[in-house]
Amino acid sequence: MPEKRILIVEDERIVAEDLKRLLIRMGYAVTAIAASGEEAIRSVTTDRPDLVLMDIRIQGPQDGIEVAEHLYAEYDVPVSYLTAFADAPTLDRAKATMPFGYILKPFETRSLQVVIELAIHRHMMERVVGEMDGWHARALDSVAGVLFATDRAGLLIYMNKAAEKLSGWTPDALFGKPMSALLTGLKEHANPATLQTKSGEGIPVTYTRTSLEGADGQPDGELIVVNKI
Repeated sequence: MPEKRILIVEDERIVAEDLKRLLIRMGYAVTAIAASGEEAIRSVTTDRPDLVLMDIRIQGPQDGIEVAEHLYAEYDVPVSYLTAFADAPTLDRAKATMPFGYILKPFETRSLQVVIELAIHRHMMERVVGEMDGWHARALDSVAGVLFATDRAGLLIYMNKAAEKLSGWTPDALFGKPMSALLTGLKEHANPATLQTKSGEGIPVTYTRTSLEGADGQPDGELIVVNKI
């Protein structure tokens, strides 16, 4: 298995070198040591590490929290903070960035490894979930039928490309609007109904409704398949 690559952002050189030696003994590859946000951004751009270990207080105009926000937003690189202590407002700012863990100084081998492995695993799972969500959306868009989805309150949360084409509406224009306003005559089992298009035309349609079950076992919304008569 390839070595997991870690960037250290720490402006105390002795601390950084000690951490580097410890990480190498644990089987990780250290891509670089950066003392400032500018150095960290350059290193991430060229080396693409799996994880950044970021001291909150570093050299330069930006502190570690600001740099961490930038790295995650722009490069999708997870960041775990290095800290010996911090005041409550600083910790609140750090927590708001949804970090992938905290590593306390002085470093202990076991706790350091646990934080690193959990951070890398969490980031990998978030990426997989994001890719699956994108895959599901692409799959629904490729379906020839006209599909709408609502939340449990009956508000529109999704329409595929075929639904856009038939109705003339775009999702951003209808998102959060009642499905009953778009599909008039919509009842529990009755057919047909009328699809109200953007141009004002009423198109007679038939439909089927499928309940979407949520994690709590309760209906979380509906998938509505529409067919033009």
